[in-house]
Amino acid sequence: MKRLIAFFICVITVLSLAACSDNQVSDKKAAADGTEASSALPVINAEQIKDGEYEIEVESSSSMFRIVKCVLTVAEGKMTAAMTMSGQGYGALFMGKMGDAPASPDDTCIPFENDADGAKVFTVPVEALNKPIDCAAWSIRKESWYDRELIFKSDMIPSECISANN
Repeated sequence: MKRLIAFFICVITVLSLAACSDNQVSDKKAAADGTEASSALPVINAEQIKDGEYEIEVESSSSMFRIVKCVLTVAEGKMTAAMTMSGQGYGALFMGKMGDAPASPDDTCIPFENDADGAKVFTVPVEALNKPIDCAAWSIRKESWYDRELIFKSDMIPSECISANN
């Protein structure tokens, strides 16, 4: 009888772990493909935002690619973002997938600039807010490209600076 009870406890434990694992995979997939983030905030294009500079937040798909400050500049129907990085590990960015990134940084890559405190700042074009954007980052130490996905968030921009019209 004790063996039977132990067997049922093991089966219930395995089934519980499998159910939890399936939920975590679904949650991670939703976050990775941007469905969770993009459903909360509508996609916003440059034409919908008044020209100016706005401090915004950026979500990164990697904890190794940490942005500590981001200033969005909107001018003449285009957006750029100056992203201040937490560390010194990346030497260049490429807007797109790592498979499309050049083998070595050149004119299609985005170089960094150092700010007054010595932090690396990358200024990148932003196609839209609240939408996942592919970005490849060149690791100086590993001498390799890594795929990242960035979501430039609109929630810190004052509502009076955003129009609902395209």
